[in-house]
Amino acid sequence: MTKPARPLAGAAASTTGTAIGLALQRLFPTTTAKGRILRLAGLTAGVTGSYVGYMVQRLFLGEEQREKKRKSVHAHTGRRIRDELMTLRGPAMKFGQALSLHTDILPDEILAELSKLQMEAPGMHASLAEAQFKASLGRAPDAVFKSFLPEPFAAASLGQVHRAVLRDGTPVAVKIQYPQIRAAIENDFKWLRNASLPALASGHVQKSSLDELESQILAETDYVREADHLEFFRKGLAPLGFVTVPEVYREYSTDRVLTMSMVEGQHLDAFLATKPSQKMRDLIGSRLHELFTFQLLVLKKLHADPHWGNYLFKADGTISLIDFGCVKEFEDVVIQRLRKGFLYRGPFDSPEFQQIIREQLAQPGKKVTPAILRAMADFATRFYRRVYPPDRPDDWTFDFSDEAFLRDFAAAAAKTIWAKASAPQYIFMLRAEVGLYTTLHRLRARVPTSAIVRRILGASVS
Repeated sequence: MTKPARPLAGAAASTTGTAIGLALQRLFPTTTAKGRILRLAGLTAGVTGSYVGYMVQRLFLGEEQREKKRKSVHAHTGRRIRDELMTLRGPAMKFGQALSLHTDILPDEILAELSKLQMEAPGMHASLAEAQFKASLGRAPDAVFKSFLPEPFAAASLGQVHRAVLRDGTPVAVKIQYPQIRAAIENDFKWLRNASLPALASGHVQKSSLDELESQILAETDYVREADHLEFFRKGLAPLGFVTVPEVYREYSTDRVLTMSMVEGQHLDAFLATKPSQKMRDLIGSRLHELFTFQLLVLKKLHADPHWGNYLFKADGTISLIDFGCVKEFEDVVIQRLRKGFLYRGPFDSPEFQQIIREQLAQPGKKVTPAILRAMADFATRFYRRVYPPDRPDDWTFDFSDEAFLRDFAAAAAKTIWAKASAPQYIFMLRAEVGLYTTLHRLRARVPTSAIVRRILGASVS
């Protein structure tokens, strides 16, 4: 008599975890450090409860029912995570955006929900957005523009974007920062530093890496800095010919409001829904790869927010790049050290390559251990030599539709983390690189990787 009731234990576990999570999330505001921590704790409790319940219930379900239930739990979990991260905004939402690119580790049902974080966050109330604009520019939007739509057409982790028209009839995009977002970032990093104490003590996470993350994300709240980036990349990327960067209107911009020209194109999923040919996928993939490599080796500055909401694609194969809040600048010496490793021809356990790694990972007070050298040699062998073989002709392409390469990348990267092979100057470069590879995989593009790197290495010799 007791066996049929056992699935109820799973339902009870799921319901209890969900109830605790919802209670914590509703009781505490998102504007205080304590409130944000407890809401994240509530999210964790709710998600854990859902999966504990599922694990119990699946023992008593048939194969078809288990599969249906599994997908249902994944979808429900994805919605819960998405909704809470949308509410929290700031670094928490940025984490969700980064996760949404990881097709190699997350179920499709969760990815479908997390991908909505790229453009579909809930916006501020129209009156609050107007108040933020007026407090920053000194006038209401209707007094500045010929027209201004109060409903945002895009909203993300730090701000939202509205359509407007200048007095001369020029259509523009107006980005308005959320109130108290800087305080939210600082509160999230206080929590992250405390949560990272064991990893800091073991050396798997470095204080300098957390400092780098916090300083870069805080810098994104300065829209004057972002305007500088827009102008730099608009000029710097012009030689590529296939990239459009918005124009800044300084007279309608401040540190919390940014007015830019409108740019055209479709986000990745919408573009793929048009069923572009393999030739077009390959063209766009090659151009995205060239864009990344050109920024890194020639401009020595990198657009480092690679989620799919920041790229717009057109039917002719051109690309519009938006949101230049997160930009990483590299010192000349860092790029010189990186260049030595590109298309390296020798064995990865050679003294020469080990010296390249020592130079790349050099940091005050940190030794590059034999374990780090082994992990980096494994990474180079399993991933980079496969994707960037140095001896292939210019017409050779790597097929990014291959499912295995992302798994190999993740596995080899995990080994470097366990070996404590990290350096803060590369955090945002790796973020952008992972975003590039997941996008190329989504496109199922075939890209002449080695030829692109070879050409830009030659062009960037000063």
